Amino acid sequence: MPDVYTKLRERLDMFPQGFPQTESGVEMEILRGLFSEDEAELMLSLRPYPEPPSAVAERTGRDEKELGEKLYDMSRRGLILRGRVSEDEAFYFLAPWLVGIWEFQLTNLTDDNIKLYEKYHEEGIVPSREGVKTAGFRVIPVEQEIQDSSEVESFEKVSEIIENSSRFAVADCICRKEAKMFGHACDKLMEGCMMFDMAADYYIENEFGREITKEEARQTLAKAEEDGLVHHSSNHQGQKLFICNCCGCCCKALAHVTKHNQPNAIAKSNYYAVVNEDECGAEDGCTACETCVERCQVNAIKVDDVAVIDRNACIGCGLCVSTCPTEVISMARKSTDEAVPIFADDAEMIQSLADEKGKTFPFV
Repeated sequence: MPDVYTKLRERLDMFPQGFPQTESGVEMEILRGLFSEDEAELMLSLRPYPEPPSAVAERTGRDEKELGEKLYDMSRRGLILRGRVSEDEAFYFLAPWLVGIWEFQLTNLTDDNIKLYEKYHEEGIVPSREGVKTAGFRVIPVEQEIQDSSEVESFEKVSEIIENSSRFAVADCICRKEAKMFGHACDKLMEGCMMFDMAADYYIENEFGREITKEEARQTLAKAEEDGLVHHSSNHQGQKLFICNCCGCCCKALAHVTKHNQPNAIAKSNYYAVVNEDECGAEDGCTACETCVERCQVNAIKVDDVAVIDRNACIGCGLCVSTCPTEVISMARKSTDEAVPIFADDAEMIQSLADEKGKTFPFV
C-alpha cells in the first residue's frame, strides 16, 4: 500500500503543471524534507481552490482552531497557498510545485536542498514538458521600443500591469539565488522577481520578499532592462500577479529554449527584432559592435560583418533594440497569422494545459 508521501506525490501530480515521478525517486526525498507525515496526510484533504479552515475541519474531523494554526504555519513555509478575506479570516488551498512550492522555498534554500531541486528539475520537470504546446509564461517586450505603435495590446505593456495593481513586492530570483549558491552566479539583478496584489500580500506576510511602492516597481523594471533581463508574466490577459525578470544563464524558464530545445515552453511576444543591414557595419561609424549579441538572452543573434537575427529563435523581448548604439535594430509586429495567441484568463490557460495532458482540473 502506498505510503503517505507517495500519495502526496500523486496528488501534486494531479495539477496540470505536474509533479512527475522519476527513476531516482528524488522527488520523494524532497517531499520528506518539506512535509511531516501529518502535514502530508493533511495535504491529501486539501483542494486546489480556496476554502476556510472550517470547511477543511468538517471534512477531516479535525479541531478547527488547531487546524487553522497548522494551515497557517504550512502557508508561512510556502507549502500551501493562503489568501485573506479580512485580517482575521483566511482561506487556504493547494499549491502546485511550479509555479508554487519550489519558488516559495526562496528563504529556505540550503546547499543540500538546492541539489535535490536541481536534480528533480532535470529528471522530472524538463522531460514532462516534451511535446507540450501550452505555455504558461509569456515574454513582454521592452515597452519603450514599441510604444509608438497604436496596436500594442495591454498584455504587451509592463506599465499597464503596474498601473492596474495596488500592492507591490519584490523578491530575489530563486534561479539566480540557487546559481549563486552553486558557485556560478551572474552579475544581473538579484532582487528581480515582482509580485502584485494577492501575490504581494502572500510574499510580504511570509517575508519571502519586501513591499515596495509603485514608483519602486517601475524602477525595478528599468533596472531589469538595464541589466538585460527578459520580462515574463503569465500567458493570459487580465490581472497579472507577477513579473519575472529572467537571464539566459541562470533562469530555468529561458533554459527550456536555450538548453532543452523546448521553444513552446514560453510564448514569444508578438514582436520580433529586425536589423537594417545597410546601416549595421556601414563605414559611417557603425562597426557591428556586437552589443546586441551580449544583450540577447536566447542566443538568437550573431555577427558576420553585420548583425544577423535568427527569426525563429527571437523571442521578441526588445533588449537588443534598447541598447543598439546606432539604432539600426527595431521591433516589428508579427502578422495576425504569426501572432502567438494569448488565453483570456488564468483558468482558460490552466484548463488548456490540463486538456493537453489529459488531466481533470480542478480536482477534488
